[in-house]
Amino acid sequence: MTNSLHFSFYIFLGIYFSAVTLEILYDRRNKLKLYNIKDCIVNIFLGLLTVLFRILTKGIWIAIWTFLYQYSAIKLPETLTTYLILFFMNEFVYYWFHRLSHEKRFLWAIHVNHHSSEFFNFTTAARTPFFNLILHNVFWIPLLFLGFSPTMIFSVETIGFLFSFIQHTQIIKNFSIFDLILNSPSHHRVHHSSNPEYINKNYGNVLILFDRLFGTFQKELKEIPIKYGLTKNINSYNPLVIIFHEWIEIFKLKNKSVNN
Repeated sequence: MTNSLHFSFYIFLGIYFSAVTLEILYDRRNKLKLYNIKDCIVNIFLGLLTVLFRILTKGIWIAIWTFLYQYSAIKLPETLTTYLILFFMNEFVYYWFHRLSHEKRFLWAIHVNHHSSEFFNFTTAARTPFFNLILHNVFWIPLLFLGFSPTMIFSVETIGFLFSFIQHTQIIKNFSIFDLILNSPSHHRVHHSSNPEYINKNYGNVLILFDRLFGTFQKELKEIPIKYGLTKNINSYNPLVIIFHEWIEIFKLKNKSVNN
């Protein structure tokens, strides 16, 4: 099983870096300026940092989830129907976790580094906040008590994880009619925008349905070109600045409040 997972991971890396290479070639050929070498390097570095953190902590979280799951009043069978129900439940939990990560400053301080790039390409998907893994795993615990096993949850989460890499591109314009239900690259470009018209929209994972349901959906408009990054950009490629800049701002605000 372990060898199979390792092999799958290497296959994923091969496909991912091939996609990045093709996107760079397309970018250079068409002079789109979608890439910045410093931005690209720091994105990959932060992605590798997250992978390392995941590897180091995965065993701990599997043990915690397995321990908690034994106290679930029900144990749902691993059937197609159960997986479909879990898929929608996972989308619901992801929507609210992602939305709160934008609305609550403590969570935003962790999530913000994913949005701080002023570019948007396949490497942006790798620009992940590794501290986020801790809160993520805590936020998903209720699904265990609803009867879904850790194995099932990890499996369904993998679908969203893989899908997220497809979303981070300007090459794919949209998913045509499937934009009605899927969180396409077009919808996710809106999510990464710093334009006032686009801020705090499109929190979905694979699906865009909960955004439509809870009033946070916004389609990409031709008359409003997307500006990527933050409303106040950090102008730095230093990983430490990218990871901790919002915490520093919070500390300054708290310190100022105390001094006053």
